[in-house]
Amino acid sequence: MSTLHLHHLENSRSFRIIWLLEELKLDYQLTTYERKHGLVPKAMQRIHPLGKSPILQDGDLALVESAHIIEHIIDHYDTRLQQGEQRHIPTVSDDAPNDDIMLAMVKDKQLRPDYGTAAYEQYRYWLHFTESSLMPLRMISLMFAFAAKKSPIGIKQVAQLLHRGVQKSYLNQSSEQHLQFLNQHLSKHTWLAGSQFSGADIHLEFVINAMAQTGDLPAKYTHIHNWLKKAHVRPAYQRAVEKGGAFKLDF
Repeated sequence: MSTLHLHHLENSRSFRIIWLLEELKLDYQLTTYERKHGLVPKAMQRIHPLGKSPILQDGDLALVESAHIIEHIIDHYDTRLQQGEQRHIPTVSDDAPNDDIMLAMVKDKQLRPDYGTAAYEQYRYWLHFTESSLMPLRMISLMFAFAAKKSPIGIKQVAQLLHRGVQKSYLNQSSEQHLQFLNQHLSKHTWLAGSQFSGADIHLEFVINAMAQTGDLPAKYTHIHNWLKKAHVRPAYQRAVEKGGAFKLDF
């Protein structure tokens, strides 16, 4: 029985972890939770004090934060196996020399370039770009849009004006700058880390998909659109949709 147990909140960013597990064809247990009034159910707090999604249990570990989970899975479960080969990635609890542990964790990964290469630096940059640069802009935009839509009639016009003001004065310019940078990068590379599909692509897909759904990904960013299409036709992505459901903005 697998030691991996993913606690997945429907229609959320935790879809990325299902996709990652499917790319690596790992055995895992999946528990899906429904939102309660749009929020994470309290049942998830019994698994991790923060009650966030996703939560990955790996034996006695309970991990949150998508980038951390992606790195953990790739470190410990991602191997580029030859046909018929069985390989165990050592952990700090194993009786393996430290050098062997480190070598197994940094080389020969399906979803991450080898440590020390230029491609690895690209991988690491784009992995952090998702949550540090692009996602905060999207969350601000979505929160203002949600507030404008759900505000009582008496203040709805004010909320809409506030949303448009923030969008025009800050969000549009910042998003444009980041999307131009990403589009230029993808004009020269098949995937974020170069020729190798990686965990960075999985991590970024959610926010780009959300922007495409809200009409905030202009058609002029052809390289980003093409990258998104290539990601969505991957067999592992399709399997993840079957198991966890496709993400759709609903507010």
